[in-house]
Amino acid sequence: MGESGKKDMEGILPINLMRDELSAKLGEGIPESSLMLIEGNDGGGKSIIAQRLSYGFIKNGVSVTYVSSELHTMGFVEQMSSMGYDITEAILHERLIFIPMFPYLGNVKLRDNFIDKLMSTKRIFDSDVIIIDTLSYLIIQENITKKKVFDIVNFFKKMLSLNKTIIICVDPTQLNEEFLNIIRAVSDIYMTVEAKEVFGVLLRVATIRRFRRAAKEVITQFPFKVEPKVGLSIELASLS
Repeated sequence: MGESGKKDMEGILPINLMRDELSAKLGEGIPESSLMLIEGNDGGGKSIIAQRLSYGFIKNGVSVTYVSSELHTMGFVEQMSSMGYDITEAILHERLIFIPMFPYLGNVKLRDNFIDKLMSTKRIFDSDVIIIDTLSYLIIQENITKKKVFDIVNFFKKMLSLNKTIIICVDPTQLNEEFLNIIRAVSDIYMTVEAKEVFGVLLRVATIRRFRRAAKEVITQFPFKVEPKVGLSIELASLS
């Protein structure tokens, strides 16, 4: 559909940009009211995917709330601009709501109740899509209980019931294994990303491990990289 701001397919949130093929790889969009998990180690490329998805959403008329545990607002704008993703107007018109964790974190230890404050933030509910990058950095691992896991999963289910689509990034090395397995199990879309060598070239590789309610065919694995002023670029090299 391009960047018209209208949906081509009922129940599918468009992410199409003329500059790359990510939309075609992901079945032409993300199903509404779905929970998407992007999992990868530090440097694997999960934030790149999340940022590309956010830009694709807003260019197609889908509003986004982006929660970041790593960047403050200006840093996020500069990061997106470096990839050719101009989000200034979207932020000014609140089609993109950016919630930085950076001012709260600073150089001090993450507070035990931070995830509770996040879940009680009303602004999160104002957009069609909520992206949390990175969830595993917002949770004190040694203090997480089964009740906390239950509360977080219920929070996600509540947002889904309100017709929100949730995309969460996690670093598996920073998250409680039991909690991680639960999030994997309840996710409608489960993607892993990793850096690997392909024909002597270091690329990031996305693998789709689950994709429910896809509108069209989903490509299960594809390499990608990020280029200055171009953004995410899908590689054509075979992974076999």
